[in-house]
Amino acid sequence: MEPRRGVVAPELERWRRNAEEGERRSAVVRFRAGTDPRGAADRLAEIGMEVVSGGPGSVIGNVTPEVLRLIGQETWVQAVEGPRTLRSLRNG
Repeated sequence: MEPRRGVVAPELERWRRNAEEGERRSAVVRFRAGTDPRGAADRLAEIGMEVVSGGPGSVIGNVTPEVLRLIGQETWVQAVEGPRTLRSLRNG
């Protein structure tokens, strides 16, 4: 069996390794097709994520380094990313 590729984005993985105890950061957990969104949010909360928002394909919440590590081990997780910065569509 081939080893599972890392699902945690590199910048979050660096943060996890270097963060001080008690630090928290926002993360977006994207899950595989067919995953029950409610079940995913419940499991993430059980692991220790402070769930802020959920939808059909992802859950947004706050994590500690240890919680991020645990989320990365879940087989139904496709990717864990930092929140994206929205840019203004205005010129100027």
